[in-house]
This record gives sequence, structure tokens and C-alpha cells, in this order.
Amino acid sequence: MPVALKLSVLLGVAAVVLTVAVAVSAGPLLTLDNVVASGLHTYALGHPSFVRAMQVWTDVFQPWTFRAIVIAAAVWLLWRRQVRTAAWATGTILLCGAVESGLKAWIGRARPHWTHPVSAAVGDSFPSGHALTSAAGCAVLLALAWPTLGRRSRRAWSAVAVAVPFVTGFTRLALGVHFLSDVIGGWLIAAALFAAMTLALSTDRAGQ
Repeated sequence: MPVALKLSVLLGVAAVVLTVAVAVSAGPLLTLDNVVASGLHTYALGHPSFVRAMQVWTDVFQPWTFRAIVIAAAVWLLWRRQVRTAAWATGTILLCGAVESGLKAWIGRARPHWTHPVSAAVGDSFPSGHALTSAAGCAVLLALAWPTLGRRSRRAWSAVAVAVPFVTGFTRLALGVHFLSDVIGGWLIAAALFAAMTLALSTDRAGQ
């Protein structure tokens, strides 16, 4: 089995296992979620400047920011007549949005509830749209830029592509609007979908 296929399957299995654990309200998972959420919320209540910084970051790096950037990149690719790559980029980010919406509706997990919330968010909790879309968006953009980057630039931009989704996911925890499993689930689902779409693109190109 090719390495790319193995990675896609592995990520898919991990995403499914976590999703099922959330859907059935697995005890150990809920305990960990609540411990992490309570600890961060307690810290946030005593540090308003921390909350403001987290809110600014989460507002800037919201899902529509990444969708807009990826779609703009796809338009540029179409102008360059790179139709398959443009379709892959657009399809990946739109598929991530569809899967996110579908899982939220199916699982219907309530967000953390606090007597004194430091932020607010609407909709269901699993998976985190911020975590999912930031991870998928950064992966797509890095993949598009990869052929044009030198070795040093690849390392730098790879670090950025990891750091941005990580911090974005953390802001959702710090602001008390998601559980840890929501964020990790978002990252895993994004990685699985990105790997599957990339494998499909590679297979399509190989077949030409």
C-alpha cells in the first residue's frame, strides 16, 4: 500500500474513532474535556488581557478568512489555466465545510456552558470549525506554494502552517467555546480530508 494511502487511511480512522467517542459521550473523553475546559476558563477569568488577545486572533483567523484566501488562490490558478489544481483547492476547502456542518448537525454536541463566559459562539460544538478550516486552509496553501519554495522557505512556511492552526485551536479552548476533543477532532478531520483529496488529485494526474 502506498505511503500516501496508508496516511490517508490512518488519519481517517483516527478521525472516525474520535468522532464516535464524542457521539457516544465516552466517559474518559468527557472527563478530559471538562478538566481542560475548566482549567483554561479559570485562567481566562483572571486574565482579561489574555482573553482579548485570544479573541483578536480567533476573529482574524476565522473559517471565512481561510475560505476566502483559498478561493482567491483558486481563481488565480484558473487564470493560469491550472484547472485541476484549482478544483482540488476549492473542493478541499468546501468539502471540509460540508463535513463540519454535517457532523455538527448529526452529533449536536452542546458547547461548554459557563456562569461567567468570557466569549460567545453559536451553533454546535463538534468539530471546531476554526480548528478544522484553519488546518485545511493552511495545508492547501502550503501545498500550492510548495513547488515555488526553497529548502529554507519550506521549513519556515511549514512551521507557520502548523503554528497557525495550533494557536487558532487553542484560542477556542481559551475562550471557553469548545472542548479539547472538538479542536483535536477538527484537526484530524481536516488532515484526513486533505490527505484523501490530495491522493485523489495525484491519482487523477497519474491517470492522464
